[in-house]
Amino acid sequence: MDWRPNLRDALERLTVDQLKERLKLVPTDRRPSRKGDLVGLIAHVLLEEDLGPIWGRLSDLDLKALSEAVHAWSGRFDRARFKVKYGALPAHYARDPYRYGYGGRAGETKLSYLPLFFYQDEIPPDLRARLASALLPPEANCIETTPPEALPEVFVPEDADPEGYPVWRHSTEPLVRQDLPALLRLIEAGRVSVGPKTGVASAASVKAIEGLLVGGDWYRPEDDLGLERWAGGPIRPIKPYAWPLLLQIGGLAKVDGSKLALTPKGRKALGEPLESTVKLLFERWQTKGKPDELRRVDLIKGQTSKGAQLTAVAGRRQAIADMLEICPQGEWIAVDHFFRYMQLEGDDFEVTNNPWKLYFAEANYGSLGYEGCASFEILQARYALAYLFEYLATLGIIDVVYTLPYHVRGGYSGCWGTDELAFLSRYDGLLYLRLNALGAYCLGLTDTYVPVVETVPPLLEARPDGSLAQLRAPMAAEQLLLEQYAEAQPDGRWRLRLDAAMTSAARADERARLRDFLEQSLDGELPAPLTRFLAEAEERATALRDEGSARLFACRDAAFAAMLSTDPVTAPHCLRAGERLIVVPQAKLNAFHKALAKLGYAMPEILTAS
Repeated sequence: MDWRPNLRDALERLTVDQLKERLKLVPTDRRPSRKGDLVGLIAHVLLEEDLGPIWGRLSDLDLKALSEAVHAWSGRFDRARFKVKYGALPAHYARDPYRYGYGGRAGETKLSYLPLFFYQDEIPPDLRARLASALLPPEANCIETTPPEALPEVFVPEDADPEGYPVWRHSTEPLVRQDLPALLRLIEAGRVSVGPKTGVASAASVKAIEGLLVGGDWYRPEDDLGLERWAGGPIRPIKPYAWPLLLQIGGLAKVDGSKLALTPKGRKALGEPLESTVKLLFERWQTKGKPDELRRVDLIKGQTSKGAQLTAVAGRRQAIADMLEICPQGEWIAVDHFFRYMQLEGDDFEVTNNPWKLYFAEANYGSLGYEGCASFEILQARYALAYLFEYLATLGIIDVVYTLPYHVRGGYSGCWGTDELAFLSRYDGLLYLRLNALGAYCLGLTDTYVPVVETVPPLLEARPDGSLAQLRAPMAAEQLLLEQYAEAQPDGRWRLRLDAAMTSAARADERARLRDFLEQSLDGELPAPLTRFLAEAEERATALRDEGSARLFACRDAAFAAMLSTDPVTAPHCLRAGERLIVVPQAKLNAFHKALAKLGYAMPEILTAS
């Protein structure tokens, strides 16, 4: 049941002066003065008489406003969604809110007839029911796609170099297929330092990670203009910043002192299918990921203040993911169209419940609480750009087309403190996105994933002397494995190290890794010398087995040691370790204690490590 007031109730809530203003819009010569008569006359005309005379005076935008409200928005007029869809507002909603009446001065603004239908931006249910049969439904919202051949090769923003900026296009699935294992190897080697509390990679580690990633970061060092913070600040890093955070949230790595270390789950991921690991990282980031992506929009200040009242990030991320689920897989979509559709469908989200506490440059003058400064373009769009470009694109879930961020995306020029900004966020250059097969799998749109695997020529060739000749430049993950298991030779060859192979073979979860790497890197089966090498490494690595901790006891003489190691009461719990020494496994210490007591002896005081 609709509990909103019907037309008569809505009219009763108006003053006599307001009713007389509306009566001027009704095609009748009657001019009653009593409130009850005014209400009755206006309601009678709108609900029972021919609306043709009024209909003919409505503008095209007026009719669209009525159609959207009646058929799409449950009787309510949504200014923001209407302006996004049609580019302008009807005259009634575009007028000066401080000017009395329903039109401007003579010749200034055309008289609007919408106040006859909208009451506090809502059409009463009984009037809406009558209008439903008279109005055609509005044009359905749809996501516009762009064919690959129509994607730009150069982007020329306003007030910029007429030659424009380069535009880069990346399919991210092949990138993450190489980047993820390489990063896990780098962490395994103890070469990623992070802040112990923040988990953010150090500057040196960011550089190491960037050097490892296929193609490096989204932007090259020379792309960064080195702007001061007040003008925008640096545009890098992006991917090297995100990866350590993603791996920690996903439980694949953890902070160990000042460095990242692989967890058992991280070591296991090295042998798991890529899609299962990426899906795990995506799902964990959705609910647990931190910090808030908005924190990366450095120019929006006040985010950590108590009064900022930022909304839960999980809800924001889910709103964007829900919109991605609607996107046709494999089709390029302009980011602006993506945002437009999000607003039209009413599936956008709030970033803060108190924009007054967020600000540009200065807390009072630059507050986002002022009109137009907490817009979708400033808050929701900038948050979404960070989430999409820094995390989803890094994970290989969406493909991207992007340019430099300088002067590419506006929407903030009317806010105090933004005059000198070259961009609002380092992610402003994202132009198009495409949901790929890996992304569809991670979002649960498909049950299976067929990997996009490029044919790669062999990396190594086995030589008769047991060395390995390098046939091509290794990828980052391959280079790390070569350095881990082999020693570079002066002639460009590699020779496997027995000590490294034994270290790998000693761990059950690592035992097959070297063999798998060699089989993938060589053209054909492993030659006999390499097979023998691996067998010897495994034999040597498993020659000893750890049986756990034990206690060593010295007996008063050899005869007592012999008695303890042979007596049926104590012998099952100890081993002789020398003329006067016996060893008791830690797990059998209590049993040995009881056995000694049965023979009439006491356990000596157990020494503790100092």
